[in-house]
Amino acid sequence: MKVHLVTLGCPKNLVDSEATLSLLRRSGCESARDPAGADVLVVNACSFLDSAWQETVEETRRLARFKRGSKRLVLMGCLPKHRSEDLEASLPWVDHFLPTGAHARLPEMVAAWQAASPVLRTLTRGEDSRFAAFEDRDLLTPAHTAYVKVAEGCNRKCTFCAIPTIRGRQESRSADSIVREVDHLVAHGAREVTLLAQDIVSYRDPAGTRFHQLVDRLAHTGIEWIRIFYIHPAGLDVDYVARLFEHKQVCRYLEMPIQHSSTRLLESMQRSYSREHVEGLVTGIRAAFPDAVIRSEVIVGFPGETDDEFEDVKAFVRDFAFDSLGVFPYSPEPGTKAAAFAEAIPAAIVSDRASELAAVQEAASFAARARFRNLVLRVLVDRETEGRAGPRFAGRFYGQALEIDGEVYVTGDARVGEFVDARVTDTDVFDLYARVVPDRRGREVTEP
Repeated sequence: MKVHLVTLGCPKNLVDSEATLSLLRRSGCESARDPAGADVLVVNACSFLDSAWQETVEETRRLARFKRGSKRLVLMGCLPKHRSEDLEASLPWVDHFLPTGAHARLPEMVAAWQAASPVLRTLTRGEDSRFAAFEDRDLLTPAHTAYVKVAEGCNRKCTFCAIPTIRGRQESRSADSIVREVDHLVAHGAREVTLLAQDIVSYRDPAGTRFHQLVDRLAHTGIEWIRIFYIHPAGLDVDYVARLFEHKQVCRYLEMPIQHSSTRLLESMQRSYSREHVEGLVTGIRAAFPDAVIRSEVIVGFPGETDDEFEDVKAFVRDFAFDSLGVFPYSPEPGTKAAAFAEAIPAAIVSDRASELAAVQEAASFAARARFRNLVLRVLVDRETEGRAGPRFAGRFYGQALEIDGEVYVTGDARVGEFVDARVTDTDVFDLYARVVPDRRGREVTEP
């Protein structure tokens, strides 16, 4: 059988898709680029925001047009759990629903279809591990960079977030399994791994290994860059960050969602920290590691957010000048406590506030990129592209995550999948422009 799979949403979904395709290949299936030529159509969907639901509706409708004869359309991922009450009725063109963590059941479903055996429309995870086939997946990223999921689920109780409902309580993979995976990736050409978990510092494997101990082990695998997603600010201090950064392989890049500057709203969100904690943490990290790149997220329009609190978060973002900031207009998510809160902010005001804060951050991002002008940075080359003056390359320095933070556009002698040293000649809001420094491959340089 041929399978066409579409991935929507975050890198955690991408890892699940990679594992799914690997399991299908081992069971004798082939991957199909063209949905018209596939026997099975699969959408691995996100459910984090209402916009993700709309995207799923559109994508499943698009693929449903290719259904002929016995061709099946399967929706897997976050949505089958998050919207389980009305999903079958809402998406009548979808044949089967598979919740997150149940990807190992898809080959079983394919075998049942081939044998003309009945398959339930909505399946459960069953006894298979939610980490099945993670160690030696077929990557959907370029071979030199890979995502490594170290844990699934979340134990926190943020009132706006449905992830604990969707993905369950946090379950950490064994450190041995993760090390084997990274060893395998290095042996097959990976230069960078991005470690993924919803609350990564809370990682603790069945043997008691903590996250910093896992990083200690990964630093000895031969991987050259280790990037970390996501670090919850609660309980975090500069000493812990320093413990991670003591390894040269760990990128001085922090993805640390603060969500707001108002202690009152942070309490309403149940974030377990205050404005003062965030101020001290960001100030301390910047003092200890001036070259660190900090990315964050803020929710605007959370129920009860006053005009003064919105002005305060604008001032906070202006003063602390995060290198990058994701601005999320609040939307009530099914199954969350905040969805039932009073004092909802009108959607038009929420949208206006998001635009205003994004404009503030744009100026901050421009200044943050400008500090790298004339420096020589180590750049991992991701792809070849075309510039106005001819061929050039696009890559990233330590402060840019794949498909999130912009790129470094490089001219000169470079090869995809390798590191080059390049001097930054210009910057804009998202991207850097640089020229390769001859004969200086592979050495980290951050001085002019």
